[in-house]
Amino acid sequence: MASWVAWGVLAIVAVLLGLVGTFFSVRTLRWFSVITAAVAVIAITRYGYGLTQPPSSNFANAFTSGADAVIKDLLHVLWLGQPTPPPGRIGRIVVAVLILLGYRALEAWAMRRQAPQLDTSAVGDPADDKDKQHDPLTDELKFRLSAMEVRAPAILPGGSRTNELASIAEATGNSAAGLAGAVIQFFGTIWPNPRRIQLKIRAETGTRVTVELENSRSGSTMSTKTVCAARDDETATMVAGAVARQIFAMDRTTPSWCYGALDGSDLGAWLLARQERVAAGTPGDVQKSREGQIKRMWQAADNGRAAGVVRYELASLLDLYAEDVDALELHALRLNSLRLHAMNRAQYPRFYRGRYRLAMSLQMVSNPAHPPFGAEDTKTTLDDTLKILRQAGLTTRELAGTDVSEPDCDGCCALSVSLRKELLTIAAGELRDIRRQLALWRVVRDTLMHRDERAIWLPHWRPRHRQAFRDGVCVAELLVAIRLKFIECELGDAEPCTDARLKYLKLGMDITSDIAGDTGLIRSLLTDPLADDTARPAAGAPEPTLSDAPDRVRWLPWQCCTASWQAAYNTACMYAAFAGVAPETVARVVAALERAINNPDCEMERAYDWISRDPDFTAVENVQLFGDFRDTQERRDYPEPFAARVPAPRHGEKAPAALKSVEGA
Repeated sequence: MASWVAWGVLAIVAVLLGLVGTFFSVRTLRWFSVITAAVAVIAITRYGYGLTQPPSSNFANAFTSGADAVIKDLLHVLWLGQPTPPPGRIGRIVVAVLILLGYRALEAWAMRRQAPQLDTSAVGDPADDKDKQHDPLTDELKFRLSAMEVRAPAILPGGSRTNELASIAEATGNSAAGLAGAVIQFFGTIWPNPRRIQLKIRAETGTRVTVELENSRSGSTMSTKTVCAARDDETATMVAGAVARQIFAMDRTTPSWCYGALDGSDLGAWLLARQERVAAGTPGDVQKSREGQIKRMWQAADNGRAAGVVRYELASLLDLYAEDVDALELHALRLNSLRLHAMNRAQYPRFYRGRYRLAMSLQMVSNPAHPPFGAEDTKTTLDDTLKILRQAGLTTRELAGTDVSEPDCDGCCALSVSLRKELLTIAAGELRDIRRQLALWRVVRDTLMHRDERAIWLPHWRPRHRQAFRDGVCVAELLVAIRLKFIECELGDAEPCTDARLKYLKLGMDITSDIAGDTGLIRSLLTDPLADDTARPAAGAPEPTLSDAPDRVRWLPWQCCTASWQAAYNTACMYAAFAGVAPETVARVVAALERAINNPDCEMERAYDWISRDPDFTAVENVQLFGDFRDTQERRDYPEPFAARVPAPRHGEKAPAALKSVEGA
């Protein structure tokens, strides 16, 4: 073997190990190292097997001969072309020690890039609290810390959560005693360990607590915060938020939108809001719970620097709430939700679920059937939103005096057609970027390149998971294109879509046809927007042909099927937009909603809450077919209010128990 070949292979292996240690976890590094070592042993043994004549029948001798030859080739450069002496047993031991030390340095490098462990062994130390005044507080704090985790937000307001994004890894110290403890401690001193952050608390008066985070190795103080609240559980929760913020900021695997405020007040308020959830038996119970959550998070999330997931959660609650919240009137809730999503877009441009909700909020606000806005805060909120969107580079428009109409006798106003068109144009651009991002090669690329987003992109390697989101985005893009055509018709400057544009919308139309049947009405509007409504293919049809295709994953590009519940929901919103043109499309709306709700992967815990408040269905809310469907869904989601209508049981029968669901919005 030539010397340059040996050094080339060694350099390639070293670079690969360094990349794995830099961008992946210690567990992945160890697996990769074991596989590399096995391959190296096999290759060296095979190389040594061919050096001896006749070939040795002993694998140990073959490996020794190969190792000696490789070492000689590596040392040939150092001997300046002179004959290299055989390394022998001592030389092999020296090389093995050097490899071990090099791997130790590599693992230490990887450890420094891992999430730090929180050492809570000093919490509740009698030396810090001689009078045992904060034993209940320390117990509550340990519980809050162990339960602290950030999960990916739901795609729709009121939905369930998906995979975990960030959590606190706790380490309580070495509890082994005797010889075993001494051995563990010895190897712990010579082998690299994960970073440890020690938590210390000092109780002052009542529920006033000072929290310190120290570096366990150097003893230096990393952070100090004093927390004071009305109750022990609130104090412990705010302390947990402050600790979580520091831990997440040091964790390279945590996305940047999982932490925000320097003192962790946003995460603490988010944890307190989760405690407001109750067993929901009636819609009133749910609304009361949501009002408590909104009040908990409003001040912490509505500032310049807050965690993206907290802001996202607050925006979802504002979309779902159906009553006034203190000074926020009902009509202002959705505009403030839009402003929160715009803030997320400006601060966290790679938070793609937040960008999707921004696009859908822009689409809903620009809906002409949207309930009228109140005149008091509409201009101020819209002006702030457009300013944030300008800072994000999404628009150059400023709010004009004619963009918001004068208030009517009821104090309500509406948005101008030009402003609604601008908002829809922004939404179309956002959806286009998300669709491109969800291509398989981009998902694989970002999984490898963005370590902090790996927990988000890894599930998207599965076709069912990736197609569920991407198909929903494609149909949403088609919905925005249809609303833009309606606005262009209203302005009188509508033009048919170009072939290039129809090419990108074709997948959305194929998915729509699998969910709700023929798409002739959609295609007619896109290709001939100025045609008479009565000439539309679906206009006048007494009973449109509905699709009864099951949910199936699309394995081939030319297949016309989908398993996306998001696509089914957006299809219902799209056909609701045609209610004024073809009233018979309400049947397609109901069929698409039923398919979305019955999908086993559907994240909507109580579909009635969102369907009854979605402004996209305002145009069909008075149609009997849609009203019957909504009432049926209310009985499914909230069975307790209807329990009183159940006939009394006969003698010897047990009364049916009322069902309750846990509030998860």
